[in-house]
Amino acid sequence: MTSEEQAEKIKQFRQELVNIKYPVNDEYLKQFLIARSWNIAQAKDQLLKTFEWRETNHIGDHPVATGENKLPVLYAVRGYQSIPDSNLESLPGVSESVLRINKYMGGACLHKVDREGCPIYIERLGYHRAKDIAKNATVEEVQGYHIGCNEFLHRVVMKDCSKVAGHHVNRETVIFDCTGMGWSQLHMPALYFIKAIADCDQKYYPETLNKFFLVNAPGAFVYVWKIVKAWLDPGTIAKIQIIGSDFKEPLLKQIAPENLPAFLGGECTCEHMDGGCVPSQVLKNAKPLVANEKNDKVQTAYNTNIMEQGKTSDVIRGPSFY
Repeated sequence: MTSEEQAEKIKQFRQELVNIKYPVNDEYLKQFLIARSWNIAQAKDQLLKTFEWRETNHIGDHPVATGENKLPVLYAVRGYQSIPDSNLESLPGVSESVLRINKYMGGACLHKVDREGCPIYIERLGYHRAKDIAKNATVEEVQGYHIGCNEFLHRVVMKDCSKVAGHHVNRETVIFDCTGMGWSQLHMPALYFIKAIADCDQKYYPETLNKFFLVNAPGAFVYVWKIVKAWLDPGTIAKIQIIGSDFKEPLLKQIAPENLPAFLGGECTCEHMDGGCVPSQVLKNAKPLVANEKNDKVQTAYNTNIMEQGKTSDVIRGPSFY
């Protein structure tokens, strides 16, 4: 489809949305059109359901960490102008469930940008203690955490990236490092958490994935992939590259060496930060996360009082999503 044809489709789509109360830009509408193969009726249906979901669950009021409001981050961040390099810490306001989930995660970080200006999310999937996550967390807690991370990514980091790149950025590049993965990862209760996250992203955050690299994938991953693949849209599957130990060249093609961690073939070590590029509780390269009375036991990413502040404070709520 030519750019002119795309522009006409977007124009027609907008004409179908005369009664919506949210101001949305063309790039946001384009995400839904691409997700639904440029079928306007289907794109409209998905968009309206997304608006309904966001309104019913007050997603637009979700607090997001910014350099201005000083809220603690929900996961490690490196290399953005609008928020200082930070790690997830046991700070007041972060919910106990977020700290508990991270005790069993192999490590995760939003780490700089790729050659297209898209933020890079790195997760050390192979070191996840999958059975412990499934045993000690609920789907609702994992979803609440994921939504908080998504809103921060889109309302803070991607706006930062757009400003630096000089063009609209609404996608992230993802790297899952499968080093250490074994049969313990083939644990269906834990895999259902992945399904819940994938469902949320595909329904309510469509076409926000740029590239997806699964590196150091062992033989055991073949069985995991057969299960997970069935939960993904064709458009998502098309963006996934599964690579063994020969991952350096394809990663460096997408990411400049100074922005890629050394353990993935790049030059970055983030020596100035506890845990380096990707701090991990499982690998014990960062200080432990211990919850206390200032970390509420709730399903949301932040304590209840902070979640409530998001409904009335533009500073706590942060930038809009659209």
